[in-house]
Amino acid sequence: MRRVPGLWSRLRSTSFGPGLFAKGLLAAVVLSSGAQAGVAQTAKITAAVERHFTTNALDSDHAVSDWYTLLRGSLQREWGDTDATVTLGAEVEATRHDTVRIEDDRALTLSAQAFRRLRPGLELRGTLTYRVSSEGDDFAIGPLTLGTRTAKQVFGASGQVGIDLGDATSLILEVGDSFEMIGNSHFKPALLSPVQLDADRNRLQAGFRLARALGRFTVGASGSALLVSVQQLGSPPVAVGFQRYALRGEFAWTGADGSSAGVAAGAEFLRATDGLYSTIRPAWQIAFKKALPRNFELRGTYYGRFEDIDSDDPLASWLQRAELEADWKAGAKLALSAGLFWQDKRNLLFENTERSHGVYAEAAYRLTPSTQAVLRLDASRTFKSVLETREDTIDVFLGWRAGL
Repeated sequence: MRRVPGLWSRLRSTSFGPGLFAKGLLAAVVLSSGAQAGVAQTAKITAAVERHFTTNALDSDHAVSDWYTLLRGSLQREWGDTDATVTLGAEVEATRHDTVRIEDDRALTLSAQAFRRLRPGLELRGTLTYRVSSEGDDFAIGPLTLGTRTAKQVFGASGQVGIDLGDATSLILEVGDSFEMIGNSHFKPALLSPVQLDADRNRLQAGFRLARALGRFTVGASGSALLVSVQQLGSPPVAVGFQRYALRGEFAWTGADGSSAGVAAGAEFLRATDGLYSTIRPAWQIAFKKALPRNFELRGTYYGRFEDIDSDDPLASWLQRAELEADWKAGAKLALSAGLFWQDKRNLLFENTERSHGVYAEAAYRLTPSTQAVLRLDASRTFKSVLETREDTIDVFLGWRAGL
C-alpha cells in the first residue's frame, strides 16, 4: 500500500483529531455572525496526474526503488439555495507502479450531503459516504516477500446540528457511525490460501463544541466520545476494541492581516473493551499562521493525542507531531513552499516506538487559471525501536492538476 507523500495535506485523523477545533471555532464564528451557507453551485471537477520516483516503494527497511503514477479525480454537484442544499460527490484515486506492482492501489468514494436551515440560527447537516478500495501491500516471511491484495468497504453516516445561542455564542452537536469491512487478502504468488489479516471495525462517535466570539478572539470548549468495536480475529487478536473520551478548552485569535493562532488543551481517556488497558493523558494542539512581508507566510502546529487509525498497534498509539511550513508567492503564477516535521509514535500494547522526521520542498506554476504544474520533493527517515530498523525514503514527483 503506497503512502503517497503530502504529509501536511493528507494526514489522516479521527473526526475529533488535530485540526477539528479550529474548524469548529470557524464554524461557530460563521453561525454567530449569521453568515449564509449552502449557496447553489454548478458542477466542480478536479483532476491530477503525478509521476513519482521513490527510493522505498515497499515502505519498509528493505528499500526498493521504483517509478509509479498517481491519478486522482473528483466530481461534485450541488443543488439548492441558501436555506437548503443537496450535494453529491465522487472521488477516484489509483496508483500504478512500473515494477513493484504488488503496491498498486485503487479507491472510489461516493458521498451525499444535505443541508437545511430550519430558521435563523438553527442549521442541520447530514452526510452519507461509501468507499470501496483494492489495496496492495507486501507480506514478509523471513527473507521471502509476498504481495497481498485486499478489498475493503467503508460505510459512513454523520449528522450535525448548529445552534446560534445569541450573544455571539454557538453550539455544534455531531454524531457519526462508520463500518469498515475487510475482505480476505490474496497472496501473489499464491503460495498461501486467502485469509483475512485485519479485523472489521465499527466506529460510533459523538461530540459537542461550544464557542463564543469576542471580537478577534474566540473561546470555547469541546468534548467527544468514541466507541470502537472490532471483529474477534486471531490469537492474540489483531485488533482490540476500546472507548475514548476527550474534553478540551479552546482559544483562537485572528489578526487583521490574516494571521491566526489557536490553542486547545485538555485530556483524553482511553480504555480497552476487555479492560486489558486504560489510561488518561493530556491532549493538546497549538497552531499558528503568520503573514510576513514580501508575500511570505509561515505556518506551524504541534499536537499530542491518541492515534488508532494510522497505528501498527492492536489498540492504539500515543502520537506527538510537530510541523513547520513556509510559503512564498514568488509571482502571479509561481508559488514556492518548504517544510519539515517531527513525529514520535508510541504503541500502547506492543511497546514499540516509531520516531520520524522529514522535509519537503514544492514549486507550483500556474499554467492557466484552472491548471498548474507541480514539482515536489519529500524526504523522511523513520526508526522503529523494537526491531531496530531504519526506513529512509525520498520521493520526487512532477504533476499536473486541474479544476473546472
